[in-house]
Amino acid sequence: MAPMITPGEDLLATNEFLRDGVRVGVVIGRPQPYPGGSGWRCRVRVECGATRLEQSQVVAPTAQEVLRLALELVTTRLGMTEAEFFEGATMSPAA
Repeated sequence: MAPMITPGEDLLATNEFLRDGVRVGVVIGRPQPYPGGSGWRCRVRVECGATRLEQSQVVAPTAQEVLRLALELVTTRLGMTEAEFFEGATMSPAA
């Protein structure tokens, strides 16, 4: 199976940090229209260490809502606040 977020994909935010001595990498893709024109999707990838990889996709009616859900997914999954996620994160400029 191919990676859900590929190196050439339009990324919105990335962050890499240590949590309990384990490297954690997070990638949030830029919201995209959902195929078929009904709503928006946002892809999320979380890597913990060398062996644990989680990829998800959230879907919502608007780009703003899908981005909020993607950020909520990441912060809930990692047990951190939005401020903690954005500290040290790399943000891509608006398209």
